[in-house]
Amino acid sequence: MKWLLSVHRALLSFYLFFLVIIIWELAPRLGLVSDVFVPPFSRVVKTGVDLGLTNILLYISISLKRVFFGFILATILALPVGFILAGAVPKLAVFLRPLTKFLSSIPPYILFPVFVIIVGVGEGGIYTVIFWSSFWPILFTTIAGIQNVDPLLIRAAKSMNASKVTIFTKVILPGASPTLITGLRTGLTMSFFMLIGSESMGADSGMGWMIHNAQSMGFVERIYLGAIMVAGVGLALNYVLEYLENSILTWRQAPESSSKAAA
Repeated sequence: MKWLLSVHRALLSFYLFFLVIIIWELAPRLGLVSDVFVPPFSRVVKTGVDLGLTNILLYISISLKRVFFGFILATILALPVGFILAGAVPKLAVFLRPLTKFLSSIPPYILFPVFVIIVGVGEGGIYTVIFWSSFWPILFTTIAGIQNVDPLLIRAAKSMNASKVTIFTKVILPGASPTLITGLRTGLTMSFFMLIGSESMGADSGMGWMIHNAQSMGFVERIYLGAIMVAGVGLALNYVLEYLENSILTWRQAPESSSKAAA
């Protein structure tokens, strides 16, 4: 009986998920909803089998390549700019704040025609949309993270004649790292969300293109298959980011653990 209890605990978080799949399968078959618009889950699975694992992985890999390329480019530019504006020239950050807030509030979809004119249709436009989506949250969280570091720690380091490089690497960067990682996580999430829309407007491959093409051709099952693929990849990315965050910021759990030990 203990193994049954272990299985129950392991599957506890998935019961609602299984229930949704069962309802999805039975509702169109029982005539509760039209199977033209909501095909049974088994039919969607069959569509995936017919499409083939190779093609599915190809669509996913193409989309992930676009996400990571635009995200890495945004990270390479946003982090140093944020460090400079927050630490070296904070007055410039205050001066540029209205402009950066205005630019960041413009939805990437609205700018897509502008990006197409500048960089052309296809990969360039997609990468630009992803870059634009992830650049701003990384930049703003970098500035906020640097500015929120306890100034007492910085003064203490200066009193011990620590160099600027040492202060940055040993005091400022560790102090700002939780905010920085949150910004990177938000930037990657925004990149993934914008990817699907940008692929539907200017791509000939990828998960977003697959959904858009299925919609144009009336392949309803493939639309649902694409949605499942997007949700699955997004969930996997979230788990990976959460694991990396917990691995990098292991010291953040130290106070809590020590307080429990003291109690």
